[in-house]
Amino acid sequence: MMNYSDFDIMDFVKDDFFCRWVQNPDEQTEKFWQDFLQENPDKEVLILKAKSMVKSLASIQNTSIDEEASVAKIWQGVESEITEKSNYWGRYVWPLAASITVLIGLGWWINYQKEAEKAFDIPQLSAKSSEVEFIEKGNTSNEPMSVFLMDGSEIVLEKKSKIRYPKVFEADKREVFLVGEAFFEVTKNPKRPFLIYTKKLITKVLGTSFTIKANPETEEERVVVKTGRVSVVAQLESKTVEKSIHFSEANGIVVTPNQEAVYLSSDAKLMKRIVPKPAILSSILQKQEFIYKNASLAKVFTDLENAYGIKIIYDENLFEECTINGNLSDATMFDKLNSIAKITGINYQVVDAQIIVSGKGCE
Repeated sequence: MMNYSDFDIMDFVKDDFFCRWVQNPDEQTEKFWQDFLQENPDKEVLILKAKSMVKSLASIQNTSIDEEASVAKIWQGVESEITEKSNYWGRYVWPLAASITVLIGLGWWINYQKEAEKAFDIPQLSAKSSEVEFIEKGNTSNEPMSVFLMDGSEIVLEKKSKIRYPKVFEADKREVFLVGEAFFEVTKNPKRPFLIYTKKLITKVLGTSFTIKANPETEEERVVVKTGRVSVVAQLESKTVEKSIHFSEANGIVVTPNQEAVYLSSDAKLMKRIVPKPAILSSILQKQEFIYKNASLAKVFTDLENAYGIKIIYDENLFEECTINGNLSDATMFDKLNSIAKITGINYQVVDAQIIVSGKGCE
């Protein structure tokens, strides 16, 4: 149990166990605080002041703290408490009145904390023991903000985004809780998988770089992979909090570079797609050219697969007579495909983050 002997008035007001006694006393809290007062009689005045503040705060939780009416309401609550104990409280009126400004600030702080907890509406976080000490970082600026974790991983938070993570990671996993959008550059450690929890998704990774977009004001959440691979599962597909922590790639959607996992609340469905503008993989960025002279379609498709990491499915026998001439180096992946379609007469469509090619072949 907390050591309350060194608490000042504001410490008591911010303490959950003390507030529970003031607002909803039960046998446990009543016994504890009566015993505390018997053992610490010098704290009695302090306790009475703190009780009055807690009651006054409770009465203004739904009132704007910036309005003058809030000040009046705070004072009304304090004054009422003083009147009930006029003989005892008389000499403490002015010190208590001086605390009103502090009380207003504390009211803002409590409301802010409630909003913060509401934002982190994530099942796995709620299930954590109260003894786990967390670190919280938020980006209130208009520029991306880097956060470096103790394992060497970097998280770049976009504006209005925030993360929460244990001060000390567990021995078998690294867990981070995200609200908003962030880019992750994760240090590889197969023995300690990295897990990111958002309101709608759980993302598991060993070591890679990717972006998670989980803005509370939108119905959509997505995981966009830059390097490596991640496994993503929807929170709704997790039967229990305990099982969801230990999910494997077989349970989720595996996402690789130039792919994204997208969850739509309206459909309650997790799907995999190709990103709108696939980028050439950094590992072959300087090596690949797209200049062709009588090149087979198989050769061109192999180049595209290697360059973008996107699987292209087609009938090699049907298109073995197709050849390509031209320079496609400056075109995007989809522009390259559109040019190839015009030259050869093929058709293509994107299905489950793959390119499916169809057509009559070439003569």
